[in-house]
Amino acid sequence: MSINNTEYINKYKIKYTNGGFSRTVTVAEEVVQITNEGQIGETITSYFRNVLNLSQLTTTKTGTKINPEKAREVLDTNIFELLPTQTTRQDQINEFFNEFNDLIGQAPAIQDVDGDGAGEYIQPSADELDEENRVSYENKSTAYITRLNTHANTNNQGKTLESMRNKLNTYLGDVDNVVQVIPDQRPEYENKSGGFLKIRKPNQAIILRNPNQMLEFQKIVTRTINGIEVTGPSFLMDGFTITMWVRFVGKTGRGTLFNFGNPTSAESSYGFRLETRTNVDGEDNYKRWIRLAVREQDGTLRDNHWGVSDRDRRTAAQSSPINYYANNVIHELYPNIPTDDLNEWFFICATYNPTIDEPGDLTSDDNRRNNKQWWLNHWDSNQPDGEELVANSGVGARCKVEIISRSDLLRARGYKVDSLEVNTESS
Repeated sequence: MSINNTEYINKYKIKYTNGGFSRTVTVAEEVVQITNEGQIGETITSYFRNVLNLSQLTTTKTGTKINPEKAREVLDTNIFELLPTQTTRQDQINEFFNEFNDLIGQAPAIQDVDGDGAGEYIQPSADELDEENRVSYENKSTAYITRLNTHANTNNQGKTLESMRNKLNTYLGDVDNVVQVIPDQRPEYENKSGGFLKIRKPNQAIILRNPNQMLEFQKIVTRTINGIEVTGPSFLMDGFTITMWVRFVGKTGRGTLFNFGNPTSAESSYGFRLETRTNVDGEDNYKRWIRLAVREQDGTLRDNHWGVSDRDRRTAAQSSPINYYANNVIHELYPNIPTDDLNEWFFICATYNPTIDEPGDLTSDDNRRNNKQWWLNHWDSNQPDGEELVANSGVGARCKVEIISRSDLLRARGYKVDSLEVNTESS
């Protein structure tokens, strides 16, 4: 037997009337389902749908339209977000320095003990008093930032004025390490006469420099020396002569009379030096002697010593006579300046001549090793013994120093010299 299903819908409505206004509202729908309607075993079921919430229905209210112009006269239409005032970066910096100035405390009394204008010493009592006012000593409301790293307790490691100073130094290297170049505003020198150079007092010095290019005697040149074409600095290719008047005010001491580079350096030796040294002989007499040392391009160190009896001249292939011969006899191998008259002036002429034929090595029995005049370029080996000495034999030592006193020079010119008084205004 077939099953017959029938569905009916019942709508429930409310009608609302106000004056001439009427409105009908459907508040619910009932769905009725009948199975086997009108037959034996008929069943009826129902349920509601689209049910309106009657509690939300209110009586319609009427009102008047608001006038915007009048509303703006009464109401404040500028609405702000309720946020606190925001601080700027400058405000933060200002607050930091205000707090820092409050926490730094008063600077302790630091004394200038060496008179250089900078304080470098603090009295122990003042240091102790300052430490007691710092937070590492006692964490009290009036305590200040710890001053020194050595005073800091565990909580204040890296939080001291000293640690702050050390960190700030890494930001201010360009301020602390300023290299100031002072321009030379002196006018260029113009030659007015042949003239001379006079140094009135000892220990004065002259520095020769050219900021734009090399000095004349430094410039690289090519020359033919002893038949061989050689290239190098002018002072080694052409040679040079140093002359000066000097007066020594003491019997002892040593120093440089003229220097270019450092020819005796253990590393990167270069240049030449005219120097004075002193030693004491076997009879306790002070001896002053003059040495010219020149470093050549191949590394050979030349100087102006000669040989005497029992003490041979050291050749370029051997070590220097200094530190080879005893200190009490070394003066015998160099030109001397007397130390008994400190009022005397001496004229020194030091020469380096690269064209001189200086042997690199001589046998120990070669009599030239003990011939002083041969090393001074005055002995012509082609002439028999006893012949007159020559001005320049072309052989011997490339470095030579010769000295004459002012008294001997005056005597050579025919003047009678009984005593000599120093006149510092004379040349």
